[in-house]
Amino acid sequence: MENKKNLNFIILGLCIGLGLIIGGFCIYKGLKSFSDKDRVITVRGLSEKEINVDYANIKISYTVGTNDMQELLNAIEQNNSKIVSFIKSKGLSDNEITIGVPIIKDKKNNEYGSDNLAKSFRYYSSVTISIISNKVSQVRNIEQSQFELLKQGITLKKDEYDENNKSIYTFTKLNSIKPQMIEESIKNAKIAADQFSKNSNSKIDGIKSASQGQFEIIPTDNPLKVKIRVVSTIDFFVK
Repeated sequence: MENKKNLNFIILGLCIGLGLIIGGFCIYKGLKSFSDKDRVITVRGLSEKEINVDYANIKISYTVGTNDMQELLNAIEQNNSKIVSFIKSKGLSDNEITIGVPIIKDKKNNEYGSDNLAKSFRYYSSVTISIISNKVSQVRNIEQSQFELLKQGITLKKDEYDENNKSIYTFTKLNSIKPQMIEESIKNAKIAADQFSKNSNSKIDGIKSASQGQFEIIPTDNPLKVKIRVVSTIDFFVK
């Protein structure tokens, strides 16, 4: 009876010991797995494309000055007619042309300019004609051919520092190329991660997190082309 009791204690002790060993091993594996999951690399994948623009917005501005208001208004009408005819001759239509309201200044009623009235015109006007079109090549031709308007006696005005008068050429169908570019940026990020794992004798073990940067539309030296770029940032687990 005493021997049987001792044997039971021995078996119980072995079971407890074995349980402690297995439990310790499981805890070790769990901690190791947790530690391995803390090993993360961050890589970025770039997708970049040069693409033709599909939208153009330019402005043609001019000034005119006279000493007679009616003469000024007639000159504005004549200049507007000349400019619209010039634009249409390049392949555009009326619905792509917007004639702005003339800005007219009367120097006689301007206290800051009255002293020089005898040396200059009394009335001055500036007019801006806007062109918005998807016929980007024709619009570019108009922009480059404005010397023809100078030869017709129109005094063109160009202020490089006026943001409102700057020419705009851009790409508007961004949504049509987003999926392809995102896929490419993720692929390039994975390539970078694989190269890292190869160089460090490790192994990629899934994605921890990922984020996509904003799409950028960047002008190029050619106004009729823009560069589209996006960067995806991905955190990979490594083991």
